[in-house]
Amino acid sequence: MKHKRTSGITAVALLAMVQSALRFYFALGTTGALGSGIEAQLTTMLENPVTDPLLVLTVPFLLLGAFGVVTAIGLLAGKRWGIHGTIALSVVTIAYDAWAMAAIQCTAVMGIILPAAMIGYLVLRELRADPPREAAA
Repeated sequence: MKHKRTSGITAVALLAMVQSALRFYFALGTTGALGSGIEAQLTTMLENPVTDPLLVLTVPFLLLGAFGVVTAIGLLAGKRWGIHGTIALSVVTIAYDAWAMAAIQCTAVMGIILPAAMIGYLVLRELRADPPREAAA
């Protein structure tokens, strides 16, 4: 079932794209693909540097970024899977950032704010769009 694209959905999709772009930037920076200066700067951001940033940071960030682009496209296309995918990806992002907050750096809490806002908006929108139905007696 197609949903009408509202300005709220467009905003969520654009924020998801920005978040994905930042995830890609961070992932590429940890591999040194953006230059050793960026790698050094990102490494110093970590309070407890990790021994293998490829497994701990790069791969999850690349996956989160890629799936974020896919779900944002689904949102913009008005697909129901775009809404459910964005909610699911936001839950995974929150879980990953909660782990990162405890294991790597406390500033990872910032990565929880946007996905939580997306979940809140999309769930409220879904509840308004599909009010609960009463069972027939």
